[in-house]
Amino acid sequence: MTSPFPFLIRHAQRWASAGLACLLLQTDSASEVRAEPLSADQAAREVRILTKALNSLHPALTKYRSQVEISAAFARFEQRGQAARSAAEMYLAATELAAAIRCGHTWTNVLNQAGAAKTGLLEPANKLPLLLGLVEGRWLVLASADPAVAAGDEVLAVDGVGAAQMVERLMPYLRADGSSDGKRLRQLSHDRNDYSQLDMLWPLLSPPQEGRYRVELRRASGERLTLALQAVSLSEREAALSARGRLTPPSEAWTFKVDGDVATLTMPSWSVWNSKFDWAAFIDESFARLKREQVPHLVIDIRANEGGDGAVGNRLLSHLIREPLSYQRLQNVSSYERVPYALARYLDTWDYSFFDRTGDVEPITVGTAAGKFRLKSKASSPGLITPVATPYAGQAFVLVGAENSSATFVFADFVQRAHAATLVGQPTGGNQRGLNGGQLAWVVLPHSGVAVDIPLLAAAYTEATPDASVTPELLVQPSFAAAAAGRDLEMEAVVARIAQRRK
Repeated sequence: MTSPFPFLIRHAQRWASAGLACLLLQTDSASEVRAEPLSADQAAREVRILTKALNSLHPALTKYRSQVEISAAFARFEQRGQAARSAAEMYLAATELAAAIRCGHTWTNVLNQAGAAKTGLLEPANKLPLLLGLVEGRWLVLASADPAVAAGDEVLAVDGVGAAQMVERLMPYLRADGSSDGKRLRQLSHDRNDYSQLDMLWPLLSPPQEGRYRVELRRASGERLTLALQAVSLSEREAALSARGRLTPPSEAWTFKVDGDVATLTMPSWSVWNSKFDWAAFIDESFARLKREQVPHLVIDIRANEGGDGAVGNRLLSHLIREPLSYQRLQNVSSYERVPYALARYLDTWDYSFFDRTGDVEPITVGTAAGKFRLKSKASSPGLITPVATPYAGQAFVLVGAENSSATFVFADFVQRAHAATLVGQPTGGNQRGLNGGQLAWVVLPHSGVAVDIPLLAAAYTEATPDASVTPELLVQPSFAAAAAGRDLEMEAVVARIAQRRK
């Protein structure tokens, strides 16, 4: 079977390794859900199913929201969901509810949508023919399938809705942990993936009129103009960009290079699950070369890296730290002992043992997780990262940003706590209260095909734990002008710091 959406297939393994549940995209009759209008009874049934699933399975509904706020979000979903008469309307209602929980692993993952919900998102010719980056609240054109628009142009408005208003309308549907708004905004840019949440959400919130979007542009020269751009499908846009030689899918290959007295290790992904790539040997050999050539400066670039296998970060740390580092990042809090029987038919996952914890749980009676269960098989004993015999002796920098929201968030946090390197860039995604995940399931609503990912485990935290991500020691403010010019401000900041050290 060949998928018409290869750009999604490319990221299926990446998201699975990052702890984001996914199914390989199916394009045949994998689902019996049809693109038919939802009746009032069907919509009401789906509202009941999703409400019960989240309340029964999610281990941390109030980690970032008060009970009053969560109750208000469910009330809005009940009203909006019951009024839904299409898969698209149910998708928007469910996406808003999932985002309101403020958990980065609770979302309407496009790879898990079924039937009408899936085809309604991926197949229609209702997308902008542009790849955009959101920088300083402004839309920078990265590439265009329409020859009338050039990379470097700025989109000022779409159908009369200005850039700031577009972001304001999109924000309630974007996922992230707690206060990590930078992570929410990252999902709107095309430089992180071959598609963005802008592609999924904007055509539903503001559909093209008669197949066209009226786009207000500002050229790099300052000239302003308005164009009527033909809306396209995702596959049409990819084909057009490829034909123009302007679409380069983001590479996930690791690279290590030495330029004079500075080495750069670039790691776009830690999704090494089921991979033949010997990542541990790559890391060890890179540090061996640093020692052999006595390279005094190392830059580790994980800005594009959402997460993956945390063992990669631990391996890196073993080369950077000089004293053992203990940690306790365990996800072992569950909301249930057994999944309610009435929900089982709507749930999917990669390991069905997640649904029955009989004999493996004990009640939690105190703290923020009181009323839930602790998995005995995941005892909260601290982990330990031991330094290698000869740790790296030079100065290390780690380039970070809002994309780092899973294993790479944890790595950035460990680096900062151990003073193992200087973090450079913008605040990470993720949250110090601990991530929800480890085990996940997705509930598929029976009529619309809308699916919502639900983490089944959470990390324990205390009331004193801040709702915050990790802020770099060397903050770099993004710049629209610099992005348009292709400048790398984070690397420039590192080069400037190294130059100071040389003096």
